[in-house]
Amino acid sequence: METGDFFIEMPRRFRKKMARRKWRSDVASAEFVVRSKSSRRAIAKFLDDFRPDVIALEQCWLWPALREYVETGSPEARFSIVYSSHNFEQQLPAQEAATAGAGTDLWSAQRAAEIESDLAAKADLVVTVSEQDAACFRKLNPSVVIAANGIWPRETSAGFARWASRFAGLRTALFVGSGHPPNVRGFLQMTGPDLGFLSASERIVVVGGVADQIRNDPGFLRHRGADNARIELLGVQDGATLSALIELADAVMLPIVEGGGTNIKTAEALYSRKPIVATSFAFRGYEQFKHWRNVRLADRPEDFRDLLAQALRSEPEALTQADIAQLDTLLWTETLQKLPGLFAALPRRRHQAPAVDDPGGFLPGLLRRMGLWRKS
Repeated sequence: METGDFFIEMPRRFRKKMARRKWRSDVASAEFVVRSKSSRRAIAKFLDDFRPDVIALEQCWLWPALREYVETGSPEARFSIVYSSHNFEQQLPAQEAATAGAGTDLWSAQRAAEIESDLAAKADLVVTVSEQDAACFRKLNPSVVIAANGIWPRETSAGFARWASRFAGLRTALFVGSGHPPNVRGFLQMTGPDLGFLSASERIVVVGGVADQIRNDPGFLRHRGADNARIELLGVQDGATLSALIELADAVMLPIVEGGGTNIKTAEALYSRKPIVATSFAFRGYEQFKHWRNVRLADRPEDFRDLLAQALRSEPEALTQADIAQLDTLLWTETLQKLPGLFAALPRRRHQAPAVDDPGGFLPGLLRRMGLWRKS
């Protein structure tokens, strides 16, 4: 936690309600804050004390509470609003709501669309990570800029000798991912629950929360005996250990088939200088690297498995100095370099409240700020 940070805890009562109604946690957090008088007051006080020039939201879920502050805040407050979007947030809930068994209810999908569309339309600037997302947001707001996802240089590795001993004599393909459901679905779809296409001396090494999700998948469990000999489910590891595993890997896998925004794991895989086996979908936002040396792309599971086997059974091409220089464009210092100037140029304008006679406008907003508003 940094100086000036504050956290709002969602009470157990609301969490139970969220689980009972099967709300998405991100959408539910927006609903909780906007209904919580004390939370709205805390946000308003924080902003009043801080007196920001720019309010940037990396996700849209606090917008309902922030919008109230915009409409009822001090008339002296002048600031810009930036929506710095990781992806077109409403897309995934909509897809999941239309998919049987995905666990997202229609209310969550509709509420996500309402919140994000309203924020995007009212922001002074929308920052996106890909041209695909920018095209979606330009329908809501012409002030859109692309700043690609980037990475920091890897941490110094730790425990290299231990992992080298564990994987001695083996060829390894590394898959790194969180427990986000699309990561699990992509892995199982592109490699299949049956890993029999790998030889006895080849392993898939899985790092991150996705490992537990794979371990408990019914399809994987059916092939557990054969698969256990070809996969290492290591779970969450620290950065230094991950660096050691990247150094040891003979290839990096990106079996990504769905999702929004772009994947930082793609930038990390490219910066590792290792051979990559990926779907073309994994390279959205990094199209300039799709035909790069040591990158193999396949969108059919059988082709993906064939290319993975090829990568493990061959040696990579050597990178040139020009190749290595191109990799530096993936660093955050490069991808974000234009944003400070853009932020500085934004208008510091007073965000006027709606007219008093607007039924959803100034007076209800002011009463909500004072904690006196009740819906009839």
